Amino acid sequence: MRASRWLGISLLPLLLGACGGSDNREGEFYTDWDKAGGCASDAARTVDWINGHGTPVDVCAFPGDFVWVTYAALWCNTSHSQAPHVSAVVRSHGSTGNVRFITTLTGGSEPFTEATVRDAAQWAARFGLDRAWVVTEGHSTRTIPQHALIGPDGRTWFRYVGMLRGEEIETLLDEFRSGARPAFGTATSADKR
Repeated sequence: MRASRWLGISLLPLLLGACGGSDNREGEFYTDWDKAGGCASDAARTVDWINGHGTPVDVCAFPGDFVWVTYAALWCNTSHSQAPHVSAVVRSHGSTGNVRFITTLTGGSEPFTEATVRDAAQWAARFGLDRAWVVTEGHSTRTIPQHALIGPDGRTWFRYVGMLRGEEIETLLDEFRSGARPAFGTATSADKR
């Protein structure tokens, strides 16, 4: 019993670091799915997202709109710090414009556990979000918090690991929507990661 307790204590810093702490994991990065074209590609998503009402949500079902996705986990303190910033941006946009906001819970209340529909509903209530747009991804090993912006063309325009303040999210949305910042993977994009 003592050995398992010490093992748990020794793994705690690793788990907290993977949550999005100061382990130099912050910044832009792009997944194979992003590089393949995201929603516009033939690469299938293998995980169903279920919202706080128990209804499936497909992040790729909004052609013509921007979709801002924030990945979080109940067990991650940094996710709890990130949520009020996301909530403020969602409130400032209301139901106007062509931006949809989805919060994806990638883990339950303990590391390596799945988030549930109940977790999604409670997260939505706690942070003033619409439970229709807070979804579960089951259990994921993503570094969180993480953000992705899917453009109106279905491609991933931006992905970022780490905390973003509300003002930073607003600025990014404004830059992408106005064309001041090019989407990832475009000929004018300087970032070819």
